[in-house]
Amino acid sequence: MSWYVIDALDKTFSRTKTCLFKPFDFWKWVKLAIIVMFIGGGSGSNGGGNTYSPDGFNLPDSGAVDSFSGFLEGFVNMIPTDPGSGLIIGMIILIFGIALFFVYVSSVMEFVFVESLVSNDVRFWEYSRMYLRKGMGLFAFRLLVGVILLVVVVALALPFVLPLLGNSGENVLDVIQDRALILIVELIVIILIVAIIGAIINSFVNLSIPVAIYGKTGIFRAFSNVIGNFRKDWQQILVYWVGRFFLGLAVGIAVVIILLVTIIAAGIFMLLVDVLLYFVLSTLLSGPDTFVWLILVPVIILQVIVFLLLISFVAMPARVFMKYHMLTFLQQWYPDTKIPVFDMQGIDMKEKSVAED
Repeated sequence: MSWYVIDALDKTFSRTKTCLFKPFDFWKWVKLAIIVMFIGGGSGSNGGGNTYSPDGFNLPDSGAVDSFSGFLEGFVNMIPTDPGSGLIIGMIILIFGIALFFVYVSSVMEFVFVESLVSNDVRFWEYSRMYLRKGMGLFAFRLLVGVILLVVVVALALPFVLPLLGNSGENVLDVIQDRALILIVELIVIILIVAIIGAIINSFVNLSIPVAIYGKTGIFRAFSNVIGNFRKDWQQILVYWVGRFFLGLAVGIAVVIILLVTIIAAGIFMLLVDVLLYFVLSTLLSGPDTFVWLILVPVIILQVIVFLLLISFVAMPARVFMKYHMLTFLQQWYPDTKIPVFDMQGIDMKEKSVAED
């Protein structure tokens, strides 16, 4: 039996080399780097006397419920009402809104990235306008998944948190100290479970994006189609996950090494520039250091932006390689979705001509 995750490697190398180096286009690299930057995956008893049932999921006693009610009442009373605190809350809401906006931008860029690689023609603004609606669908899907994962975390954590609510503050600290190792292990287990669930969902979402584009459907329908194909051919996906893990590990190690060298070199260079500029400005400008920093701070901000672009520039080829690998695998695993990759167009035309003859 042929495994598509392995078969896809030769074509992936070829497509990556053609996209990035045949010919080398600096501005194409810059646009891809910007896109990548925007995308930037038991039983027993406790010290408070609340006993567990054999499965460990019984409800807490009335003391815990009263304690939880008190906690909610205290939380409501903590909400500030003075104008200054209102400004802080407004800033928090603004930051949260900006974060959501960038999640939406990231969702749009997922479609832009796929379209750019499939066509081997990076049109940043044109593709961005083209996929605003599909990006909104992916944004909504991600929010839904985030809520589901949050519910999973809460559900997994409740059996360990609820028994603590029936104790006073000092007793809670004593219980935490007595069960510190157990709580740490439980936390690690919860994190692992949620991480695995999130990685599986994210893998299906990534496979669904090209299906949504070239199957001319929404992300929810595309996700359903991918899940349906998984039921028919789940062995390939299991091997795909294992293969992608080791492939990503190898690519990640190479990228980390290159990034470390780049970060150290760029960091030293920028630090020297800043120090030199500081002494020059201090010499030329008489007066307090405020004037020096008024000039130096914008320079540092510009350096940070350039630094982030440089990191994306270095990491971009790895992202291109992994995305081409996913697309090549998807072409074999889900042939119903005709992905018009740039190096397949001539072959498709020949097949169409033969069929017409």
